Amino acid sequence: MRQGRSPEAIWADLVAEDADERVCVETIYASLYAGVLGVRATECLRSRRPRRRCRQARRTHNRPALPNISGRPAAANDRSEPGHWEADHLIGRGNRSALMCLTERASRYSMLITMPNGYRAADALVGLAEGIEQIPLHLRRSITFDQGSEWALWPQLTDTFKMNVWFCDPHSPWQRGQVENLNRQWRWWFPRGTDLDRIEPVHANHVAHVINHQRRPSLGYHSPATLYAALTVQ
Repeated sequence: MRQGRSPEAIWADLVAEDADERVCVETIYASLYAGVLGVRATECLRSRRPRRRCRQARRTHNRPALPNISGRPAAANDRSEPGHWEADHLIGRGNRSALMCLTERASRYSMLITMPNGYRAADALVGLAEGIEQIPLHLRRSITFDQGSEWALWPQLTDTFKMNVWFCDPHSPWQRGQVENLNRQWRWWFPRGTDLDRIEPVHANHVAHVINHQRRPSLGYHSPATLYAALTVQ
């Protein structure tokens, strides 16, 4: 980036070097604007726009209508088809820090992603990209959000990963009940008032590992980790 190369050019180089290990263009842009690359957008992008993502998140005109959860297919609702996810944030002290949770509806498998820079729209996009890139392609069918402003960059998500996106109705958390119930488990480890920006990825992964390996009555006393491992095999 410091040499003046565009994110798209960097992505193309990564593809040419290794077709299996690479990040998408949007991840590079989002990481840059989130401040995690150690270089400012004003120093390396040709547009020199310092807050491109945040400005886009505030625009309401010409923004696509939110895809309502009523359009989510029955196979996602009844959990008969794997690859449908729910996402939410666990908010820390003073609403200044967060952890992102992604959970797969069929297996109840979950990921916990650290958000060291907060949970604004650009930061949420970085966290989503980090999580989705760990998911096999055949399990990237859809993801369901609430109507929080942190999900404002969802069109970039659908463009990059080709996943369907659904939004709950306002003030209807039960429409995304799996991730809401899971938040109660996370809170045992991260009580309200915790500074979540201090949580290391290693610890977040450990907590997710413990929860994913617990056998559950709703799964016939199998664990989410066991069921998800079976789903990842095509």
